[in-house]
Amino acid sequence: MLKKIGDIASVMNGFAFKSDEYKSEGLRLIRITNVQKGTIVESTPKFIDASRYKEFFGYLLRGGDILVSLTGNVGRVGILSKDFEPAVLNQRVGCIRARTELVDLKYLFHVLNSDKFENEAIKNSKGIAQLNLSAKWVEDYKIYLPAIADQRQIATVLDKVDALRQKRKESIKLLDDFLKATFLDMFGDPQENPKHFPLVQLQELYIDPKNGTKCGPFGSALKKEEIVDEGIPVWNMDNISLAGRFIAPFRMWITPEKYDALRSYSVLNGDVIISRAGTVGKMCVAKNKTESIISTNLIRVRFGQKLLPIFFVSLMNYCKGSVGRLKTGADGTFTHMSTGVLDNLTFPYPPLDLQKKFANIVEKVELQKQTIIRSQDEINNLFNALMQKYFG
Repeated sequence: MLKKIGDIASVMNGFAFKSDEYKSEGLRLIRITNVQKGTIVESTPKFIDASRYKEFFGYLLRGGDILVSLTGNVGRVGILSKDFEPAVLNQRVGCIRARTELVDLKYLFHVLNSDKFENEAIKNSKGIAQLNLSAKWVEDYKIYLPAIADQRQIATVLDKVDALRQKRKESIKLLDDFLKATFLDMFGDPQENPKHFPLVQLQELYIDPKNGTKCGPFGSALKKEEIVDEGIPVWNMDNISLAGRFIAPFRMWITPEKYDALRSYSVLNGDVIISRAGTVGKMCVAKNKTESIISTNLIRVRFGQKLLPIFFVSLMNYCKGSVGRLKTGADGTFTHMSTGVLDNLTFPYPPLDLQKKFANIVEKVELQKQTIIRSQDEINNLFNALMQKYFG
């Protein structure tokens, strides 16, 4: 039978805490940065004064609460561990507290962690540059609910297959850690510059002054009603991972005619794409096989022959807080990003041959990762097939 989430769980939104209320200890504040796909992660912790316990009693969280992102990467969920207690819920995060006599917690988690739920959440959100989902929509969302014994059996099967997926993820993380260690060994911390490389400004390495950087089109140039279901892909912030890789698939498209009008925002193979809003400073190297453009809150950077894009992205991802005067916030992301900031970014410039040597190592490691990713894809396909079988 179909049941609304609100029939089997309570749903609440977080409180709009202000940054000047943050303390160094007390009640842990669970924010949007803590909610990632399928998990609640440890982020630079923020706290609210514990003496305000009674004031925010209605926003207290428990281990086993399912949290859902309501802004940005909407529809991502994770189960809160008891290790986070005592904790309170910040705005832009929803809490789903299961009535365990009616629904198995892990079953409900798997339903909500499905692509189906995430896609529906995205489709029913408001906004283009930054999506926003209402807690009321979550409360009204309907799921298939068999007998509780069947729920537990389904959850057990999915847990076992998911454990295999997590092992593949860990293998990929170990390779990423190896690349970071290799980068620091070859080039050193840019703030200390132990290799004594000459200092350069990034704008000296652009393909040319006009085409070196480009901010995405203003909202008036790319309106919501001009987004179509297929055509020329539009890069969005969600297409860039924190690890510096492209995330498929594209979710926005424009017509070829609109692309011709916005061609100055096009993306070429080897361009670096950077977010300047939301999670500021996410970036990756574009490996384009088709035409595409950037959206409003992205910056496209295009280099000449003297700087390899993979070196620049690695520098920015591995050495946050040590590159030029760029500052990072409490969550580890950059506090500000613009074309002006990039133009004047000063950093140690290694010889091109050394950059190429690193790029070759990256290429070999990426080949190893592709083998793991193919295995991961097979497991994902099995997992998704089971999700489709159980949840439709």
